[in-house]
Amino acid sequence: MSQHQKDMKDKRKRIEEIFADAKTPGSESLDADEFGTVLEKMVVEAGVTEPVTPRAVDWVMERADSTGDSSSLSMEEMERGMAIWGGYLQKKDFIDSLMKRFDHDGDDKLSREELKGYISELKGGEAPTDAEMDWIIQRCDKGDFDTDAGDGHIGRVELLDVADEWCYLPRDVNGPVSDSDEELLDEDGGSAVAVTGGGKGGCCVVQ
Repeated sequence: MSQHQKDMKDKRKRIEEIFADAKTPGSESLDADEFGTVLEKMVVEAGVTEPVTPRAVDWVMERADSTGDSSSLSMEEMERGMAIWGGYLQKKDFIDSLMKRFDHDGDDKLSREELKGYISELKGGEAPTDAEMDWIIQRCDKGDFDTDAGDGHIGRVELLDVADEWCYLPRDVNGPVSDSDEELLDEDGGSAVAVTGGGKGGCCVVQ
């Protein structure tokens, strides 16, 4: 048996143990309370402070579900949910740092005005236009465990999409691109980011 096969076997055994420990004896799935205990243990193991709210549990379950019944999860769905939650926990420090800098009212989500500060940073210090803000919010305001889709606020998970979406901002989001702007864009490597105020667009990379 190769090391990879051994690692996969050990991982599968661990998932089976977690599932067996969390579920009600005789049951073949986890309900929200049982799955919540799994997520809480992940928080403890990660050594972070993160409340596992009922809304957070429901949000992860909806995304882990593969059968249309997100009220309970099979072992395979539980594993998928753990991966989703684990990915969030890995990025929590980055999210916390952004919230600390831009969430001025402390409600753990960014209003349109607060989001402008983050977009301005991605834009190299230049204030975003209304058209740019509208496009970013439309693309990112999909809802997460803190916010509802289309509520005009960017929550913790939604915030992770902002920098990526900014990189794909259409050239013409602020209107038709002139020939001179096209020349600047070509010189700058053909960036998809819109040109405003005669400057060059550029894609951002956030670690």
